[in-house]
Order: sequence, then structure tokens, then C-alpha cells
Amino acid sequence: MHQSLNLVDLTFAYVGLLGAFSAAQVMLLTRRNRVMVGLWLGASFFSALGLVNTAHFLAASKWGDLSVYGVFASQTGGLLRFLALHYRGRSFNRNSYAEAFFLFSVLAMPLIVIPTLSPYRLMIGSAIGMSTACACGVAALFNPALKFANRQPVAMILFGMAVGVIGLLYRVLTAYPFTTDQTFVGPSYTQTVGLVVLIMISFVLQVGFTGVITEMRAREEALKDRSAVRISQRTLQLQERAVETARVAQARLDLVQILSHEVRQPISNAQASLQSINLKFRSLKQLPPGAYFALERAQNSLEDINLSLSNIIVASTIISVERKWDSQEIDAYEILEMSILDLPPAQQARIKNFHTDGAFYFESVSILLRLAFQNILHHATQFSRPDTDIDVNVSVDYSHELIVFDIGFIPASGELLSQSVFERRPISDTERASTSSLGLFVVRQIMRELGGEVQLLNPAPDYLNFRLTLAC
Repeated sequence: MHQSLNLVDLTFAYVGLLGAFSAAQVMLLTRRNRVMVGLWLGASFFSALGLVNTAHFLAASKWGDLSVYGVFASQTGGLLRFLALHYRGRSFNRNSYAEAFFLFSVLAMPLIVIPTLSPYRLMIGSAIGMSTACACGVAALFNPALKFANRQPVAMILFGMAVGVIGLLYRVLTAYPFTTDQTFVGPSYTQTVGLVVLIMISFVLQVGFTGVITEMRAREEALKDRSAVRISQRTLQLQERAVETARVAQARLDLVQILSHEVRQPISNAQASLQSINLKFRSLKQLPPGAYFALERAQNSLEDINLSLSNIIVASTIISVERKWDSQEIDAYEILEMSILDLPPAQQARIKNFHTDGAFYFESVSILLRLAFQNILHHATQFSRPDTDIDVNVSVDYSHELIVFDIGFIPASGELLSQSVFERRPISDTERASTSSLGLFVVRQIMRELGGEVQLLNPAPDYLNFRLTLAC
């Protein structure tokens, strides 16, 4: 009676040991180790179930002898333990020796439940356990996921598996038919010592695996810390690069403004000279053929240069991080009329401005909006058929609170019908210039800066329309 009570106490000690370590392992559960920990917890459950389902513990069971299921459950626990030690994250490690031992155990397990082999169940189960322990030891030794600076946890697992192999080999040699023992747990001295050794081995394995999980979590934390340091360093580098880029952009903007000022001055002098030449031409009775045409062409070329310089300055200012714009109330019709007056007199006559009397005010940046209209009107006259009208219309979309500017014209060719005209394309000296230009690119940038939009529409055949929309 005392011996039976002692076996029951040892069984409860074994189950309590597995339960306590399982609770600790659940507390160390993370997203990355959940598969490994889950397999190990399953192994602990089946190992405990296997020891409980023994003849000495369920002697009064109304279902009869369940020891065969106990042996099978213990072997299942061993196989799950192998899978836990063989798992390397998202897949299992490949090792032919470990897989060979595992396959031998799987193929031999059906022998446990064959009734005619029941007297040899202890010997068969011990041999299968030896194979499974060898598989677990090889898996733990060669699994790259278990390579830590602290080798003690894996060393404890290997030590436990080595002692288990030796102990199971001893049970093979002391089982039936070599002795009368046919079960692992029983009243004999050898069976009692085997149960005590099992508890000690389980303790070593549980401590080792808990240490493995702890090392894995420490490695994850170290990786997170290194990642945080790299992110911090990268952020600092990006900030330094942003400061340097802003400095270079500002320096380029200053240089562009200086160069533009230096270029505008001789252009202004040239325009003044052309105006004085124009006045002298009017006082002459006879002029050389084509003199007015050459004069007008020279004036238009200077105007184009001035417009290009304005586009360069605005484009450089828009990409500068220190840009500052002073917004004010603008009369939509007045800003449009001022942009029309910036055109050459011959082109001004082609503009047909249709709007109602009165004024419509909205908040915007006048210098940017005027340059945008200058570019749109310039390109509308450039891309339209000669001697055709340019229709300019201003309307208000009250439902969406938008003011809409439409500049329509009859195109000279169909090449313009594309939204890519607003893209800035680099043009070399040998490449044919496309319909896109710096001016239209600047228009798009200005509209984005002002919170608006510019589109090229085709409302009717052989008719195009530049539409600029702004919040009012």
C-alpha cells in the first residue's frame, strides 16, 4: 500500500512539474515563438497523459486497462517534443539524421497497440523512446534557431536527452523477455527508480527549454533595439540630408535670383532701345522692308526671355523649403486683364474676354496667379491656329465653391491633346522640342501650391481648353 501511494505521489509530482513549467512557458509566449512553444506544451500534455494512463494509477477504472493508450500518448509527446526542437521559424530545419530517427519512431509506434506484442510493449516503447530522444538531441544540436551566446539551455536539453537514451537503453535490457517487467511504471525497485529518473530528466528538459525561450526573447529584444538604433541613425541621416538639401536649394535659389537680376538689366535696356527705335521709325517717311517685323520679333523674343526668367525664379522658389507667399484678396477679372496686357499687342487683339460686369474677389497670391495666366495665354496663342480667337471665360461653381478659368482655342495640330504637356521634359540641343515646356510645368506647380488644379480638356472636336480651378 505504501509503495502504491509512493507511485501515485511521484505521478502527481510529475504532472505538477509539467504544469508549473507550462504556465511559465505560456507567460513567455510571443508571436515568433508561438509554434515552438505550442508544440512543446502539446508534448508536455501528452507526456502527462501517458503517465496518468497507467495500470497503477487507473486500477479502479471502469473502462478497463488503459495503459496501452498511456504508452501511445507518451510516444506522441516525444514526437511533438522533436517537432518543437526541430522548428526554426516558419519552417522546420532539415537534418537527415534527426529525420531518420523520427521516421523510425513514427513507423514503429503502431507496434505498441498490437495485442499479440503486448508482453513486449515495454521493450518496444523504450526502443521507440530511444529513437525519439536521439532525434530530439540531433534536432536541438543542429537547429540554427537554437544557436545562442549562452549555450547552457541547449546543453541542458542535450544532457537530458543523453541521460534519457541511456535510461531507456537500460529499460530495454531489463524489460520482458529479459526480466518479468512488462510496464514502465510499477511496484518493483527498477520501475520506481525509472519513474524518479523520468521526473529528473523532465525537470532538466523543462528548465532547458524555458531557458531557450528566454534566450529567444532576449534575442528578439536585442534585434528590436538594434533596429531602433538603425532607424534612429537613419532618421538622423535623413534629417541632416534634408538640411543640406534645403541649404543647397536655397543657395541655388539665391544664385538664380542674382543671375536673373543681372540678365534682366541688359534686357530692360534692350527693350528701352527697341522702344526708342520704334519711335524713330514712326518719324521716318521710308523704312527698309521688314523693319517693323524684325522689331516686333526682337521685342517678342525679349518678352519670352523675361517670361522664362520669371518661370525659373518661381519654380526655384516653390521647391525651396523657406518659401513665403503673401496672399491677398484678388479680383478675378482684374488679374486676368493684367495678364492679357502682358502679351504683345498683336496677341492681345486675339483674346476675347467674356465676363459679366462687376468684380469677384477671392483669396490667393497675385504674383503667382498672374504668372500662371501669362504662361497659359502665351501657350494658347502659340499652339492655336494663326488669326483665330482665344476665348477666355470666368465662372463660379457655387456647389463646389470653386472659381473656374477657361482659356479655349482651336489647336494648330493634334499633338497638344495630352495631360503630359504639364510635365517638365529635359530638352537637349539636338532633340526636337516637345509640346511640354517649363511654362506649363510652372503653371501646374503654381496651381498645386495654391491648392488648385490645371487641366487640358477637349470639349469639342478641333477645340482645346485650358481649365484652371481654384477654391474661392
